Amino acid sequence: MSVRDTTGKPRALMVRAGGLLVALLAAVGLVLLPVPAGSQARAASGTSDSAVTKSGTKGPLDDFSKLKVTVDQTKDLTDQGVKVSWTGGAPTKTGASPFGFDFMQIMECWGNSPNGPDRDQCEWGNAPTVSDFTAIGRRVAYTHIANGTVTDLDDPRESLPATPSGQVLPLRTVTGDTSTDVTKYFTSLTTNAQAVVATGSDGTGETIFTLASGEQADYAGCGKVASAGAQPSQCWLVVVPRGEHEPDGAAPSYGLRTSPLSQSNWDQRIVFKMDFKPIGAYCTVGQKEQPTIGSEMAQEAITSWQPTLCTSQNVNFDYLEQSSEYVRQQVLAGSQNGQLGFVQDPVVASPGSPPVVHAPVTVSGLAIGYNIEANGSTRQVPRLRLNARLIAKLLTESYQCDVAAPHGQIVHGKLSKNNAQKLIDDPEFAQLNPGFTGPVVSACRAGLQVPQGQSDYAEILWRWLRSDPDAKSFLDGKPDEWGMTVNPAFRSAEPDISSLNEFPKPDPTTILPRPDLPNLPISAVTMNPYASDLHDDAIRTRAANNKGAWSISTSLPPSYEQTPQLPGQYFMLGLTDTATAAKYRLGTAELLNADGQYVAPTEDTLTKTVAGMKEGSVAGVLDQDPGLKTSGAYPLTMVTYAAASTGLNATSRSDYATLIRYAAGLGQQPGIGNGLLPPGYAPLPTKLHDQALAAATQLVAGAPASSGGTSAGSGDVGGTSGGLSTGGSSGSLTGGGTSAGSAGSAGSAGGTAAGTTSGATPSSSATAAAAAGGSTSGGSPNGHNVAETGSKTPGLLLGAVRWVLLVVLIVGIAGSLAGPLLLRAGMIRAGGGAMFPFRKFSRGPA
Repeated sequence: MSVRDTTGKPRALMVRAGGLLVALLAAVGLVLLPVPAGSQARAASGTSDSAVTKSGTKGPLDDFSKLKVTVDQTKDLTDQGVKVSWTGGAPTKTGASPFGFDFMQIMECWGNSPNGPDRDQCEWGNAPTVSDFTAIGRRVAYTHIANGTVTDLDDPRESLPATPSGQVLPLRTVTGDTSTDVTKYFTSLTTNAQAVVATGSDGTGETIFTLASGEQADYAGCGKVASAGAQPSQCWLVVVPRGEHEPDGAAPSYGLRTSPLSQSNWDQRIVFKMDFKPIGAYCTVGQKEQPTIGSEMAQEAITSWQPTLCTSQNVNFDYLEQSSEYVRQQVLAGSQNGQLGFVQDPVVASPGSPPVVHAPVTVSGLAIGYNIEANGSTRQVPRLRLNARLIAKLLTESYQCDVAAPHGQIVHGKLSKNNAQKLIDDPEFAQLNPGFTGPVVSACRAGLQVPQGQSDYAEILWRWLRSDPDAKSFLDGKPDEWGMTVNPAFRSAEPDISSLNEFPKPDPTTILPRPDLPNLPISAVTMNPYASDLHDDAIRTRAANNKGAWSISTSLPPSYEQTPQLPGQYFMLGLTDTATAAKYRLGTAELLNADGQYVAPTEDTLTKTVAGMKEGSVAGVLDQDPGLKTSGAYPLTMVTYAAASTGLNATSRSDYATLIRYAAGLGQQPGIGNGLLPPGYAPLPTKLHDQALAAATQLVAGAPASSGGTSAGSGDVGGTSGGLSTGGSSGSLTGGGTSAGSAGSAGSAGGTAAGTTSGATPSSSATAAAAAGGSTSGGSPNGHNVAETGSKTPGLLLGAVRWVLLVVLIVGIAGSLAGPLLLRAGMIRAGGGAMFPFRKFSRGPA
């Protein structure tokens, strides 16, 4: 008699329930697990991802239906430049000014309506422009007849009551305040509105528009978050195309005069939604903080990494820009007060002191950023070449326009009569830039914008000038081929430039435009004042306004009068870093390297330069010699190190190691979102990546029992890679761990130099070679390699956990379905049978 197993059904139910429970728990884990650091950022890896193109419309008087306007970036925005370009427009025609008809007017606006902003929510009203151009201001609603004559200014669609002098449209801020006096919020010197932008003869045009976040323009509030969980305040870019008619149908020969805010003009607007990064919405106030200070060469990268680090590690890494010497003092300040500092040159600990580790975190460079418009256009010139001697002339105030003098005086101060008035008048500049298409301007133009204060990057720049034979000869007092000599005031004040690490302006020449105002003299610093930093240089260059004064205002009380350059006449140079130049869309000059090539700063040329660097006097810190002969190298390439003392307390060492590991890992993935490596940087070569991880491990370990000095890996860079491959094993982000194992094969950084010269040396012969067209332009690479790390960062750990949970989810579901069947099979087999038992045939008695 067989016995039936009554436990099979309950067991099957238990197996199915268990599988479903496992799947449920895995699903909950996938939902609740925090997003890996940088995940949101990786979705926005470049400006083209958020480019938007919109078409114009046909109006009652002018047809803009063929017009197509493109904004190259509309997401992940901050204080920066965006490129606005268009096709299908009508060529700009002259009137009383060069911009009479058929032009663009561009402004930044705000407002949370999904349909876009109202016209009173726009920054418009006092943008600088050329004389006789009057289609500006906020006056609308003119009467058709004033003093018995037709005004051509009335707008049939205008809703405000008309008056002979027009009504001023009030400005309404993001908080709801209104005022007809826009100078409470912005002036002609601070506004980002572009009063007029021309369209070329081919119907195309372009400009760089500088956006302002709520940090720079609180009345607009772009990106500001009102409360926890709220959406960032919405902003917009508005392009108003202008044709050949005023709203009343008139086509006056002197050109258009009505405001773009007049209702009929405003109806033709093209609106772009601009999504700013949230301001103040990432890092929790009150959670643990760790200070970092140092070189602004790393600033754009640090500010990109901060939100990811503070949310994934619950540590707010503050950053404060400081002079190089102060940074060194703070790095060596001791266990309680010491900080992590960003430097290009090493921090050397005194004998017997705890060692200092140096972890490379960024590869970038100094750049001569420019905003130069092609003559008769508002397009930026595509190429600019400079050599070390031209830079030396600019830095030593050796052009006539660099020194104060009464109006009309040819020779300024104690300069030689052979010295050119300004850079574009220099025969050497003309030889390097044949066919230069910049503006033809006879008046003086500001020289090179530079920051005040000591820095490692300034020391490297002067080192480049000393390494170039022509520049060094000029600085030593010898004339160039055209008879131009260094400013004697500079030579007298700085006879030895071998250790110069700042940009002095020693010329004492002053003039008094008004003798009755002796407290308002004009000097070289008045005309071309110092910027606060490289970032400020870039902003001034993009705005074509160095905040200098060449005259005294007639208003009361008397003051210096700033005169920004006007559209179609921009010519401004500024010393900045490559990341900030990219942020504000500045042109960057090609510089003559020691191999006789003119090279622009690109990811490819920066990487090539680092590959040629040798180890310096401190182990593990490269000698950033701009005079090395490396083909395709950009001479002002710089590696920035995170320097920290092993004598810091254990918590600080662990936190700073976390920062270093992230910076060398996911922080090297190029892109524009939070947590990524912004444009203008090149990813760390593999060897520098490994060195950074080793430095982090050494930092966590702390100072050995008895040692002193400086430590940070060793060896030349050797081969490089544009992306880092995962290899070996390492500790966790916050633990001690081990350094990354051998890196996998690494791809090229991408892109090649656009051309080469024969190996001309940086002497006078190189000038002639450049004029003949020899170049290594370092065109932008085709793409970035994604930087990964052998170190397990929080993002990688979370990503791995997600994959494990996904597998568990699948297994759980499969188990809930197949488990009972397998259990049944097991029970049958346990009883000596099978799911499909063979029949046994009896052969009968033997």
